[in-house]
Amino acid sequence: MEYDKTSFGTTKQGENVEQVILTNDHNVKVKILTYGALWQSFEVPTDNNEMTNLLVSYDNLRDYEDSGFYLCKTVGRVAGRIGHATYSIDGNEYHSDDNENGNTLHGGPKGLSDRVWKVSEFNQRCNSVSVTLTVEVNSSEDHFLGDMQIDVTYTLDNNDAVTWKITGLSDQKTLFNPTLHTYFNLTDQKTLSSQELWINGNHRLELDSSKIPTGKLLETDNTPYDFYESHNIIDNLHHLDSISGIEEYDDAFYVNGNNDDPIATVSDPMTNRAIDIYSNRNALIVFTADVINYQDDSKTKIDDYTGLALEAQWLPDAIHNDGFGDIVLPADVKQTYEIKYQYHKLHE
Repeated sequence: MEYDKTSFGTTKQGENVEQVILTNDHNVKVKILTYGALWQSFEVPTDNNEMTNLLVSYDNLRDYEDSGFYLCKTVGRVAGRIGHATYSIDGNEYHSDDNENGNTLHGGPKGLSDRVWKVSEFNQRCNSVSVTLTVEVNSSEDHFLGDMQIDVTYTLDNNDAVTWKITGLSDQKTLFNPTLHTYFNLTDQKTLSSQELWINGNHRLELDSSKIPTGKLLETDNTPYDFYESHNIIDNLHHLDSISGIEEYDDAFYVNGNNDDPIATVSDPMTNRAIDIYSNRNALIVFTADVINYQDDSKTKIDDYTGLALEAQWLPDAIHNDGFGDIVLPADVKQTYEIKYQYHKLHE
């Protein structure tokens, strides 16, 4: 088990960004950037003894700064959307910064994803290696209640699993529902042509025109949103387009997961690669996009999608919907969430 740290450039504001490399005994490598506490790569050996990256990534810092896709970044304090950028705690109404159609998206314009974190700790053990990144978030900056310390730990083990763990501590009662905005492409192609998805659940949220939940759950059985059996993503998208004119996924699925049962599996039968995703929270956000050619002004077609985002969290806009999940963090109480990504061959 090894770790290394090197420079990855300087942000537009002049802050130095570091790249951390974790390597296990099978030569699986994980690269993390202190910018956005983002997961830059998940490199595994191929059958030809070469290395392939299972994540969509950029080679330079400017693309991470300029792209609007939150590419593999840690997002929060609250992932997803807060309707009307307004919420109540203990009967008092508060306003968060709006940054999308009058709503707060992924923590607002001053969220976690564009901050430069600090490397605070490395740990090497017999079968795992990890790095912890830390950031201080002041309420005067992001306009949520409370000043927070937030720690993110990435751990790579000898089972070829990566665990993202985030811990938040606030000096006031506040909201906390972060996630890791991972984008996967397990194929050997630029696009998602052969990639499949299985989701451990058969309901999704009904969303209004601003992508805010109405509070209603919809069954996915026998619809283009049905991934309760593994389906090709592009095939399902073409089906969705044919019946509704919708050409992307940007949807919240209600999932059943725990430490023993994954909430989802993304796979590619052509390359025999798969990643199981584990989370104890009840939602998986599924989003498709062309995150590589983002500077192209032409409209993205379904067959051109290069990344599948899978974001584990509590159901979005939970603060406005009973039963969606408790995202209120009491003062001076630590809250920790984990997402585990287990790589394996689809068929041995």
